[in-house]
Amino acid sequence: MDHLAVVDLTDPAFWSNPYPVLAEARNRHPLARGVDGGLIALSFDAVESVLRDPRFLTTDLLAPRGITEGPIADWWGQVMFSANPPEHTRLRRLVSRAFTPRAVESLRPSVVDITEELVTGLVGDTVDLVAGFAHELPIRVMATMLGVPAGDHRRFAAWTADLGLVFSSVHAPELMSRLEAAITGLNGYVAELIADRRAHPGEDLLSGLIAAEADGDVLSEAELVAMVENLLFAGHDTTRSMLMIGAALLLTHRDQRALLSGTPDLAAQAVDEILRFEAPVLGSGRDAAESLDLFGVPVEAGETVTTMSLAANRDPAAFDDPDRFDIRRLGGKLMSFGQGIHYCLGAALARLEGQVAFPMLLERHPHMELAAEPEWVPYASIRRFEQLMVTIA
Repeated sequence: MDHLAVVDLTDPAFWSNPYPVLAEARNRHPLARGVDGGLIALSFDAVESVLRDPRFLTTDLLAPRGITEGPIADWWGQVMFSANPPEHTRLRRLVSRAFTPRAVESLRPSVVDITEELVTGLVGDTVDLVAGFAHELPIRVMATMLGVPAGDHRRFAAWTADLGLVFSSVHAPELMSRLEAAITGLNGYVAELIADRRAHPGEDLLSGLIAAEADGDVLSEAELVAMVENLLFAGHDTTRSMLMIGAALLLTHRDQRALLSGTPDLAAQAVDEILRFEAPVLGSGRDAAESLDLFGVPVEAGETVTTMSLAANRDPAAFDDPDRFDIRRLGGKLMSFGQGIHYCLGAALARLEGQVAFPMLLERHPHMELAAEPEWVPYASIRRFEQLMVTIA
């Protein structure tokens, strides 16, 4: 056996503060092993090389969890982030024009309006920023992009939050029935939405996806439904985490909070530093399509390597003083949105939401303080708190 450190992702203590364990392992070698023997990429260079190497393919996240057929497996088989080239290349080409910098920037007025409404609605002595703010903002933005009627936003949010549980480490029978109810409800609703938009096209993203064409190729009906669900799911869960994590970081680092309050122009750098310092997504899995060598460690064909964004984003070889939260840090490359062909399509949209939300939250509620130390949910690969209780004096 090799001399790589072992990182125990099954230890609840790891989830409350993973950094000392990851730093110690990364100091020994760019790679570590999980308790199951699987390889974990830790250093910035190791994570980037796995994500950019075409010999690594997207891992099937559901089969190891025993989900190989039924509505959840059918959904997973259609979503873009589970696909590999050439299918992934085709889907990405058809949808990417909806996420150009210009298209995203055109959403700024809507993001400002929605954020203002939510921030103004934070009233009472003690409020939960997860339920009242972080959960609501991304789903409303995405629903606005897709032209979903306001009255349906809550149903949408509940379905996508339930779907996020598909990546849980443990799948009890009651969880499976909840997941299947969510995907069935979402499938039916999205199909109706598409039919309505075909009959009455508008300026929204869904109309754009229906009309999207590249070299005579268009999205099939099943692909359209899956794409809308892909965007909803990807655009809600991870951005929700970024917003709650960012708010907690700014409230616990008073000097950085004061800096952003006094210099709102630092918003873009602040968002990138939040994403670096506490990446919302633990990492992702990649399967080797052939046998290869990775930083001196042999990887067999079919073997899975898990990339750990948390470790890469705090690698001292890539960032000066990486364990210091500093919103003046000049943005470099991050692993929070991945790299390579699966680089997050909605990265610019998530950044826009954070750039609008954080300065506005601090400006409208200058005396906001944490009411309780938030607790990380263990085993959640999309990292989050159940709640973030704050006092609004």
